[in-house]
Amino acid sequence: MNTEKIWLVTGASTGLGLVLVKMLLDRGHKVAATARDGDALLEAVGAKLEGQFLPLSVDLADERNVRRAVDATMAAFGRVDVVVNHAGDALQGSLDSLSDDALRGTFDINVFGMLNVIRAVLPRMRTQRSGHVFNISSILGFDGGHAEWGAYSAAKFAVSGLTEALAAEASAWGVRVSLVYPGAMRAVPDRGDAPELAARDPLLQASGGDPVKAAQALISAAQAQYAPLHLFLGRDAFDQARGKIQSVQQELARWREMSVSIGFVDERRLAA
Repeated sequence: MNTEKIWLVTGASTGLGLVLVKMLLDRGHKVAATARDGDALLEAVGAKLEGQFLPLSVDLADERNVRRAVDATMAAFGRVDVVVNHAGDALQGSLDSLSDDALRGTFDINVFGMLNVIRAVLPRMRTQRSGHVFNISSILGFDGGHAEWGAYSAAKFAVSGLTEALAAEASAWGVRVSLVYPGAMRAVPDRGDAPELAARDPLLQASGGDPVKAAQALISAAQAQYAPLHLFLGRDAFDQARGKIQSVQQELARWREMSVSIGFVDERRLAA
């Protein structure tokens, strides 16, 4: 059985994106991958692989640029089976200290850049009646209680919300959608690429997740009969999510009476 797929991976020059692209190519898949510098991406991947690998220089915040990249992918490979929206920007700082330009910039990459890719790819997948979209959020897009990472967390919460809505919309077309919440990852070049890790004790860096195993998890999810909507990657992400869920459940129980008390009372029923 032919299991070859056509993948489009954004933010592929570093971190999990780069590891994923290399693994896909090693396994015989065809890959289009984006980065701001396509030549640097080609060098990072380390092989030309003509006919199998298409490096693309793309500014994801530029909608026309994104559409041209998707058109180039279709011209080269004929279809897109799996999209991994991995590109992101990690803005650190207290919310009252960040400039308007910086805040809007982080949403441009983390949110609007992703939406540009979705708007360009989904009509193709709708026509195919198949496809799989992975949107990479962050554990900080599920649990935002980390000082200095509010802007990044807000952008990743937006990613989480739009992905859940996308899943509800796309299922009618046979398109699968997965929302990925990575925790800390080892072997990340610099602190700015790993806010999930930087939000914790730097001494914990050695215990971060393995990006090779994370890439394998994405490939396995793409091949699974039933794809996960919510996929937490890393023991830290799993434990943090469970702690957040438990905390919310406790507050729901504690404040239940007040929560449900604001409904209108049927005076006729009370008089009966």
